[in-house]
Amino acid sequence: MPFKEPVRKTLRAQWLGYLMRELRRERGVTLKEATEYLNRDHSALARYERAEWPFKRDDVMALLDIYGVDDPDRRARILKLSEECWRTGEWDLDYADERHNRGYVDHDWLEEHATSINIYATHLLPDLLQTPAYTAHVIQLRERTKKRTEHQGRLVDKLIARQRAFEARTNRLNVVIDEAALHVKTPEPDLMREQLAHVAALAQRTRINIQVIRSEVNIAARAWGPFELFLMPDPYPEVGYLDNLAGRIYVETPHSKRFVLAYEQLQQAALNPSDSIKVIRQAAEQA
Repeated sequence: MPFKEPVRKTLRAQWLGYLMRELRRERGVTLKEATEYLNRDHSALARYERAEWPFKRDDVMALLDIYGVDDPDRRARILKLSEECWRTGEWDLDYADERHNRGYVDHDWLEEHATSINIYATHLLPDLLQTPAYTAHVIQLRERTKKRTEHQGRLVDKLIARQRAFEARTNRLNVVIDEAALHVKTPEPDLMREQLAHVAALAQRTRINIQVIRSEVNIAARAWGPFELFLMPDPYPEVGYLDNLAGRIYVETPHSKRFVLAYEQLQQAALNPSDSIKVIRQAAEQA
């Protein structure tokens, strides 16, 4: 029997399968109806959507027709993804077009599928640990306004939804926080006090591990600034994530190994979880 090379599993393929499944469901099309349109076996499309088999570009184009995806830009992004779905490597996503970002990857999707979410925070506390008041303050800082808008309210609501989604899952959250982030001044002292009390309470949960790294600690990993690391289930590689003025950058293996090593170094240099809780509580009292 001739040797058959196994299908290469990538995150792009997983994301394409997820997108096509969501489009089908939004349109109210069953698997049976879609496969009849493609003139394929009933189980084939299910395997495509689970990324067990590679989607063919012509099939994606035909499915976009019956799913009613008419927007040229959206079609082009999904078709490009189908051409690159077995690629690994860096995904640079510019802030200029938020819709473009969702064409290649979705941060919420990574949070949902990761076995472990590892975060290094420097000046701002991570999204999944924020109170609504702290989130609103951060958004106002970024948008350089003191008046809360409807747009900002929607962003706060979206983050709350992400936090609730995390609560309903079983994946782990590991966070290393620079001590400086605990002493950021906010317009209302109660805001920071309540935020830090919230972090201390979350730190006592079994699947949330929070460590504080003292300001005087000098290690190479701190020089690179904040980042996130998603550890994915086998056989998928870990994904590194940066959010900065250049935009959102997602990095796959082999470059994501740098994130793994940096995070290990940070965890080793940080206080243990119990001592970290004490430091967080002390900062809350001083806020």
